[in-house]
Amino acid sequence: MADSNFDISASVNKLYYRIILNELRLMNNASDFPNISYNTLLYLDIISMTENCTVSQLAEVLHIAKSSVTLKINELMRQGLVEKTQSKTDKRVKYLTVSSQIYKEYQYFDQATQKAIQAMSTEFNEDELGLLNKMLNQFSKYYEVGQLDGE
Repeated sequence: MADSNFDISASVNKLYYRIILNELRLMNNASDFPNISYNTLLYLDIISMTENCTVSQLAEVLHIAKSSVTLKINELMRQGLVEKTQSKTDKRVKYLTVSSQIYKEYQYFDQATQKAIQAMSTEFNEDELGLLNKMLNQFSKYYEVGQLDGE
């Protein structure tokens, strides 16, 4: 059993490594936005994956001061990467989104994932893909905010 856990760990580490390298390569070749740093890419990932994302949520998730997040968001807005939209229910709240200007190029970063899913869909049956989906969701729970902090 320990050997299979080691193999799973090695596979997960290899996947993570390849995803990161892929993102770095794509980021360095971004045609419309050549000066995107990896830190910026991480912010864009979090914003795009968080429904109704706010500066306060980012500060909480990243465990950094709200003022630091505000500075970064202002920089991303100046670069045309992020937009703020006022909440319709609470005028004090501003939601963050990846700008429509970069959205198309930003989707380019997800091409490898989409190709892998497409290839797997032809190689594995629906039950196997369902099991993979279940396992990935279970695995991702250990990376949720606060999971390791005891929150």
